[in-house]
Amino acid sequence: MNFPFFIAKRYFTTSKSSSFVHIISWVSLFGVAIGTAALILVLSVFNGFENLVLSMYNSFDPHLKITAAESKTFNPEQAKNLLLTVDDIETSALVLEEKVLLKYQEKEYIATAKGVSEEYLQMTNFDSLLVDGEYINDFESNNVAVVGRGVAYYLSMGIGSMFEQLKVFVPSRNSKTLLNPATAFKQSSVVPVGVFGVQSEVDAKYIITPLLFIQQLSERNNEVSAIEIKLKDEGKMLVLQEKLQTVLGDKYKVENRLEQQDFLYKILNTEKLAVFLILTFIMIIATFNIVGALSMLMLDKKKDISTLRSLGCTVQDIQSLFFKKSMLTILLGIGTGLFIGLGLAFLQQTFGFITMGGGSFVINTYPVAIVFTDVVLVSITVLIIGVLASWYPARVLGRRLFKN
Repeated sequence: MNFPFFIAKRYFTTSKSSSFVHIISWVSLFGVAIGTAALILVLSVFNGFENLVLSMYNSFDPHLKITAAESKTFNPEQAKNLLLTVDDIETSALVLEEKVLLKYQEKEYIATAKGVSEEYLQMTNFDSLLVDGEYINDFESNNVAVVGRGVAYYLSMGIGSMFEQLKVFVPSRNSKTLLNPATAFKQSSVVPVGVFGVQSEVDAKYIITPLLFIQQLSERNNEVSAIEIKLKDEGKMLVLQEKLQTVLGDKYKVENRLEQQDFLYKILNTEKLAVFLILTFIMIIATFNIVGALSMLMLDKKKDISTLRSLGCTVQDIQSLFFKKSMLTILLGIGTGLFIGLGLAFLQQTFGFITMGGGSFVINTYPVAIVFTDVVLVSITVLIIGVLASWYPARVLGRRLFKN
């Protein structure tokens, strides 16, 4: 057995019960464990909230979205024919989005009308998003709409044909001026037949109508703003994105789910990084316990150092001895912290014993998601901090005590 490691292990496992140095050593171990557990728990909670938020958006966003590279709309025939050559596509839907002014009774609201083809229902499983009423495919007329919960709230709107119709205004493409309201806007009406709920931002922005209604109202016959695609295997999303981009060429832009909500992903990752750096900084401060504990141990073992020097130990052996003793403390602290952090995260994930929002939030308990890469990142980060905190006192103080 390596001699410095053998002595380090003896110092780590055996000590006088009344030794103040021994107590300080265990305090430093406890600090490492708590810091590691805190990092694991906070990152797991952030992962849980990230998954929750993205799952709400993903219920509305397609796996892949094809848009024109240089214009707002395009004729979908060529792209649709090219999509037939890709076997991994389960279904696709044509979409045309237009900014519209909505008027219901005396209230007005600006929203986005999303005209969709019949395949949109199967692509998004939209029935699961309905809060009230029915979906537009259940009606023969094109003058129907499913409105977002936020839009319905702002307009104080009811559901069904027995209520007043919803007026929809779109700027006329043929009008040269907006000064004359009679010619500046094209107008039509729809019957609100349902209300859907995804999340507040989407609910307050969209109404869903048949594609033909928006095409006729906006004077964009046979034009769409996007083709939304549902894949048979979501795991192949990035691979198929590259394949479709190659097939379609530079005239089209293919976006995956991450790119469709690029700003949201950046916010979530930035918040997670900021919290991680803050906790890492706190962890660095906590490692001063390690520096103090190791320095006190070396001073306490000054006689032992003299004895070891008489037995032929070099200064490098003394430095290695105390460095390894400190690393044993850090490794045990990391292991204990991982056990505590992962254990609490698993219990929360399984049983949800910590509640939130008093039942007013979209979920009743704090969401938790354990990610293996976070466990590795936390372990490596704490280990590096521990190595630096152990190396300096072992090297500097070890050399001084060896000479005395």
